[in-house]
Amino acid sequence: MSGLIETFRESTLLQCTFLEKLLDLKMEDVGSFSDSMVNFLAPSPGNKYVYGLAAGRSALALYSFLQLMQNHFDSVFPFTLEDPVQRHYRQGQNLGIAISGSGETMSVNKYIDDVISRGGEITLITANDQGTAYNMVNEYDKGSVLLLQARTKYATDKEQRARLSPLGTEFELQVLALLNALFKEIQTRLTGSCDASCPEYRATITDFQENARLIAEMDADHLKYWFSRLLPRSGRYIIGGVGRSGLVARAFEMRFTHLNKISYWERDFNTPSFQIGDVYLPITGIGNTYEALEGTVNALKMGADVMPITANRSSRLVSLLRKQNRTEDIAFIPVKPEYADLFSGDTSSTTWLMSDYTKFRYPIFEINSSIFTNSVVAVGAEFLGIVEAGMRRMHV
Repeated sequence: MSGLIETFRESTLLQCTFLEKLLDLKMEDVGSFSDSMVNFLAPSPGNKYVYGLAAGRSALALYSFLQLMQNHFDSVFPFTLEDPVQRHYRQGQNLGIAISGSGETMSVNKYIDDVISRGGEITLITANDQGTAYNMVNEYDKGSVLLLQARTKYATDKEQRARLSPLGTEFELQVLALLNALFKEIQTRLTGSCDASCPEYRATITDFQENARLIAEMDADHLKYWFSRLLPRSGRYIIGGVGRSGLVARAFEMRFTHLNKISYWERDFNTPSFQIGDVYLPITGIGNTYEALEGTVNALKMGADVMPITANRSSRLVSLLRKQNRTEDIAFIPVKPEYADLFSGDTSSTTWLMSDYTKFRYPIFEINSSIFTNSVVAVGAEFLGIVEAGMRRMHV
């Protein structure tokens, strides 16, 4: 297992460099994107509609941003690829945000075309300046493009990062961090403060980096044990989470499919009941989420293992596993000391509705848990002897 720990650390540190690259973006492009969002979000009569045009894990990164907007702005309503543009289009009240690393996702390009054909504004984030999506938006007079220099799932180079961050990890992590950092910049500009150097954006990315580096220093002996419990099993992997943590969990679940494992999202209609040999992986920063607690009780009752990913050592979830003498099965995600108070205590909700605390909490845990789970996938691929080309064949 010692080699796997080195893989884990290399993957984590590599992802830190992905975050660092976000500081190399032209600040005028970052400012332009922020200003377009400020213009859209500025108070005005009537409702406004944001179309999140993305698929796969890129969509999950974008949906985290859409949740932030919906949580902070009562009159802003997000829609996704499941909602046709034609159904909600209102002239002057719409904004399309498209995410496509390759620029060749057919469903995304179709919706981009729908927005353009109706004269709506659209912004694209992509890594391919030769892609179809880039050409469509770049040539459109109400379109703008933010270009990331990131490896996507279609990359065929043989660099080490293919082993340590397979199938587009770089692009998808950058999108998640970028949008969360941009939201901080947008909030500042909405107050009337505008600085061309984008200080809020830069400070947020730096903060993400500093938190992420802590993951590489997680206890090696505990990680060895955790990997030995997680990877060599033939049972099913059932992964859960709610809110923005739930989006991280869904991305993690996709990767178990790529590792040729049988995996389920906790609340899918076809998710089976727990049985002996299964493992339940709830991802919850505070560790007191009703759904995670309920899932843990059900899993333990049916004889399944529970291996949470959390940041709170004093949560009800931890107490449940302590009573079962299973605290070694918990992966505690580190955060900087100034954020420790955000992830402490055992106050539990009794409803799936998000509290104000959950809605507005700074997304440190979501970024760190994304990086942690990406590194776990790199470890899993090495342990199972699966190369990126094999994972690509399993990718939808």
